[in-house]
Amino acid sequence: MTKIAVRCTDLTKNFGRTPAVQGVNLEVEEGSFLALLGPSGCGKTTLLRLIAGFEMPDRGTVAVGERIVTGHRVFVPPEKRRVGIVFQDYALFTHLDVAANIGYGLPKGTNRQERVQEMLSLVGLKGLELRMPHELSGGEQQRVALARALAPGPEVLLLDEPFSNLDADLRARIRTEVKGILAYAGATVIFVTHDQEEAFFIGDRVGVMNAGRLEQIDLPEAIFHRPATPFVAQFVGTADFLAGEVQDKAIATELGRLSLTQELPNGTKIKVMVRPDFIDIRPKADGAGIIVERVFQGINYLYRVQLPSGATIQCQQHHNRSYSVDTRVGIKINPGHNPVYFIDRVENHEWR
Repeated sequence: MTKIAVRCTDLTKNFGRTPAVQGVNLEVEEGSFLALLGPSGCGKTTLLRLIAGFEMPDRGTVAVGERIVTGHRVFVPPEKRRVGIVFQDYALFTHLDVAANIGYGLPKGTNRQERVQEMLSLVGLKGLELRMPHELSGGEQQRVALARALAPGPEVLLLDEPFSNLDADLRARIRTEVKGILAYAGATVIFVTHDQEEAFFIGDRVGVMNAGRLEQIDLPEAIFHRPATPFVAQFVGTADFLAGEVQDKAIATELGRLSLTQELPNGTKIKVMVRPDFIDIRPKADGAGIIVERVFQGINYLYRVQLPSGATIQCQQHHNRSYSVDTRVGIKINPGHNPVYFIDRVENHEWR
């Protein structure tokens, strides 16, 4: 039977009149990695702080393992929650060497040094015990912070954008190393990031937050290919929306008729998600589209194409298809893409 390491129920937090976390419900299975993804100010770090016990919610509960740590008349302090955390700036003690940093939260006793050595081996820092934080690279500092958080054997480990201070090349290498370390340690991880690639790499599941709400939580593939809301569609990858209307059990658009996967009455206004790789264009004298912008991306060109309605969509083509701005093109939707669509809230006064 799967054990739940962290459970949040109706978790809500406001700062004055500003909503930070709004009615969040989530469960994180033991030994799994959850990536919380969203823009700055969406509430993901506040949610992490509520789980850690650094903030008191206005409403809701937090359970770590079988124990309620935040709830009605219950508030377990952070140091007694068995929750480890790695901060964005690592928060190492500058006056302590590596070994002392790692052992800081451990009880004094005969096993303390043994545990420190175990953690040094786990994160690959054997031989650097006596180094001071300023003598370490950014990647090494990050691993010290990770070892310090893991040393007490927490039930869950929280990581708040731990790679944001690293340059791009080091960031990619360190996150691979960290994921391997955490997987080897059997850790349960909640990882906060605003980087989609990072979330998809780290997370067994990804939760997308917007304005304090958890809009969707699912497998990375489902988040990308089957977004639950227009916000998720646009935040995770690049997405445009093509206007459509339900006609005779299909969606009529200016690029042709698309399949409809639910019964809706004729005349219902639809917005169809279109990602750049969905579209194929070729020069055509009487084509429906005109290229209004092109961006060279190395292996690809990204074109913005204007449709007869005046709307524009983006289209990704291999670098050997180099077309100039103002070229008229024929447009078709590549086969194999099941349309993802949303009922137009403006036209129909609702949102689905």
